[in-house]
Amino acid sequence: DSARLESGRCYAAELPVVYYGSSITQGGCCSHAGNSYEAIIARHTDWDYINLGFSGNGKAEDSIVEYMSGLPMLAFVSDYDHNAPNAEYLGNTHLRMYKAIREKQPKIPYIMISRPDFDKSYNESVARRDIVIDTYRYAREAGDRHVYYIDGQGIFRGPDEELCTVEGTHPNDMGFMKMAETIERVLRRSLRHGYLGD
Repeated sequence: DSARLESGRCYAAELPVVYYGSSITQGGCCSHAGNSYEAIIARHTDWDYINLGFSGNGKAEDSIVEYMSGLPMLAFVSDYDHNAPNAEYLGNTHLRMYKAIREKQPKIPYIMISRPDFDKSYNESVARRDIVIDTYRYAREAGDRHVYYIDGQGIFRGPDEELCTVEGTHPNDMGFMKMAETIERVLRRSLRHGYLGD
């Protein structure tokens, strides 16, 4: 008799974090949807999120970039390294996507991640990481103080690093927890100075 039907509690921030990328971003291979790295971060921070992870199809095409650039958001996380068919493709799209989103979202924290399963094809991973770093350096040299880079090579490093994926690429629950810990630290730091979507 004392039960009430009410609306849900509001999130700590008005706007969501937008994540864009591959099947890893999508949450493929975690044991359930609540164990994707975005969901873990959301539980820790009480920030809502939009998951734009597309298995095999996060390729930064102009149409999806245009759509994402217009979304109201707290921060943007670029995690599509894996779905670029090769380093050349990544080089042709990575900086272009940054510029397009920055044009419409000049103040939000913009976080770039290189792929975490670094050792699977080492030389290719180095080439891809260099491209992501080049975009980051371009942004910093252009005066952007709201851009951040996460080196994927270090995400799984440490005890039991060989237990972080199901087949050398896709994270399992342990891998997603390590990704969440790394990305959450950077998100918190990027938002520490008072930017909460205003």
